Formats: sequence, structure tokens, C-alpha cells
Amino acid sequence: MGSRMSRTILTGVVLAAALLAPVAAYGQEPKASVSPTAPYELDFTLPSESKSGCLVCHGDPALVRIRDGVVMSYHIDGTAIEVSAHGDQQCVGCHVDFTYKSPHNNGEWRTTAKTACRNCHDEASVAFGKGVHRPTVTNGNGGSVEETTAPKPLCGDCHGSHEIQMLTDNPSGRAALHADGWEVCGRCHEDYWESYDDYYHGAAYKRGAEDAPACWDCHGWHDILPSSERGSRVHESHLVETCGQDGCHFGVDENYTAYAVFIHGRSEIVDDNPLISLVRSVFGAIGRLFGGGGE
Repeated sequence: MGSRMSRTILTGVVLAAALLAPVAAYGQEPKASVSPTAPYELDFTLPSESKSGCLVCHGDPALVRIRDGVVMSYHIDGTAIEVSAHGDQQCVGCHVDFTYKSPHNNGEWRTTAKTACRNCHDEASVAFGKGVHRPTVTNGNGGSVEETTAPKPLCGDCHGSHEIQMLTDNPSGRAALHADGWEVCGRCHEDYWESYDDYYHGAAYKRGAEDAPACWDCHGWHDILPSSERGSRVHESHLVETCGQDGCHFGVDENYTAYAVFIHGRSEIVDDNPLISLVRSVFGAIGRLFGGGGE
């Protein structure tokens, strides 16, 4: 009898303690908790998908930092991501070096994100490794040396970042890329961009002609090579097939491709033409004559 009563009393005490614990805690002051990501409360998003977590901060248009006196925005347009080719991907798929710390302190995040493409796009990555834009160049003796004259472009430098458009079964995406020759190629190859001005190709392209070729329509994409190398699409040995590719010219032969020298060299050829030089001289003299008579 005594043992049974003792167990009953003990059970009652434990039960009472369990019931009264929340009441006791209610009257206590809550412990101060400062998020390591303050003022952005990121902690509660960590168990969720990474895109949701990242956009808690980067979805804020006011997310800026000042570096060397310049205001830099770190805002990312979530809508632009959703309608892009990577709308179904998570942020850390490209930002593979990201850690949930504030600040992130991953100084090479641009390089990491711009080269993460190779993790999914194997075929393009292999082709890129064979082209002139690869990180290393051949020294002529069978070995490779690091490029020191100019920085080589990374995937993101040409393709962009969060707004990359789907090209397959997407005419608007293809049209947008086709019109983007300056951003993709011209801003690095300004001399070639300026000389791309013949009537039927460059001049037409710069005026928005949809059937005029963008740089890569002739030179190629990831495995692009200098025109002096035999493997290049614009080497003289490949001009017939390049100019005669689907959507371009028909009945192309070697006589036809003789025009190719005008595509980037029209200005030089025109300047070297003695007849044109004579005509320019005559018109210049006439202009000076009438201009002088009017003074």
C-alpha cells in the first residue's frame, strides 16, 4: 500500500512540473538573439530551398554596398530568373562556393559562378577548351603556357548571368541573342566590330537585319579559332562551306567567296583603290573651291 502511494505521489509531482514549466517560462524575459545575418533575418530560411533563402536578401532593391566610393547593387530580379533558361535551378547550382555566413566572404564568387556552367554543359565545355578563348594558349612547341597579354572570357562574360534565355524552341530567345553581338563579341574585339561594316553583312546587321549574320554565325561558337588556323570556319579552306551553310548563300564556290575579304576589310580596300582616291580628291577640291568662294 505504501509503495503504491509513493508511486502515485511521484507521478503527480512529475506531471505537475511538466504542466507548470510553460507557466514559469512565460514569466521569464526571452533571451536576446542576434542573427549573424542581421539586419536580414536569414536564419529561418535555411531549411527551405536555396533560391528562397538567397532572395530574402538579394530580392531587396535596397541591398547595396559601397566599395571604393562606388555604390554597388546586389539586388537580383527574381522575375528575370524565373523566365530565364535556369528558372528551375537553385542559386547554389552556380554559386557553388556559397556558404550561409554574412558577409559571404567568397571573394572569387564572380569567377566561380561564371565557370560553373561546365558542371552541366559538358559538350560546350569540351569545345570551349579547344578554342582560342580557352584559359591557356599553345606556345608553338607542343606545350601550353598561361595567357598573359589579355584576360580570357569566362562563360558568363559572353552568355550573361541571371537573365540567360532558353534558345531551344524559343524564337524570341534566339532573336535576342542574335541581336546581342556587341555585348557578346564587340566590346572585347572593338577593332573587328568597327571593321564589320560591309553592305551585306556588318552594316545590315548593325541596323537590325534579322537575316544578317552575327559574329558567331561565321566564326563559330565555343571552339572558335583565329582565321589563320586551318581549323577555323573562316579559314580560306572552309569559306565555301561556311558561306554556303543553311540559311545563308546558295551555289557558293571559290569565286563567290572572294567577296569575303570585304566583310572586315572594306574600308582598307576602298582606301587603297586609286580610282576611289581620285574621285575623293576631285570632290574634295570642288568642296574646297566652293567653300572658299563663299567665305
